[in-house]
Amino acid sequence: MATTSVPQNFAAPYSAKPLCRLVGIACLIGFIVDILILALPPALNSAEWRVGFLQQMSDRSIILLFGTALLLYSSLDYRAWRKQLAMLCLILGVVFQLSCILVIRDSFSLNDIAIKNINVQASQVQSQIESAKTNPKATPAITPEQLDKALQLVNTRAGSLKENAKTGILKTGIAIVGNLVVVGFALIGLGRYGLRPRKS
Repeated sequence: MATTSVPQNFAAPYSAKPLCRLVGIACLIGFIVDILILALPPALNSAEWRVGFLQQMSDRSIILLFGTALLLYSSLDYRAWRKQLAMLCLILGVVFQLSCILVIRDSFSLNDIAIKNINVQASQVQSQIESAKTNPKATPAITPEQLDKALQLVNTRAGSLKENAKTGILKTGIAIVGNLVVVGFALIGLGRYGLRPRKS
């Protein structure tokens, strides 16, 4: 009966953990570089800047989640590294959850600012139309009926702009909060997983 011999220099299969560590580190470095670039120049007092920054961060947060998961998997055999990474995941998860409050508050603030700007612009146009109605000699080619139609058009347009601004800000806020909540809970789950004692 013939037997097959395995060569002595046959290499063992590659371990997945070093590869996961390499990809995880690359993901984290890429995420950090992106966030640092997006944060410059900071304008912390601006609600518009904060919402824009948190939107960009939430859009890239899946990279952070993927990178930390790969690093956590690759450090399962190293208790000290695993615990530190798990604590970092827990902290980041809580930060993501708390930042949702900031997004909600700033979204309401931006909505109020947008409505106020629309009202100011509409009232300026309305006052110009009213002054044209009271002084027909200033605009002899325009009839009072045309001025009334223009006034109605301004009111309709202002209402439409307010509704569009409200809808756009609401959609953006919900998308940001949704991403931050999901990734935040996932990071907390990773942290709890990493802090569990390993079964021998």
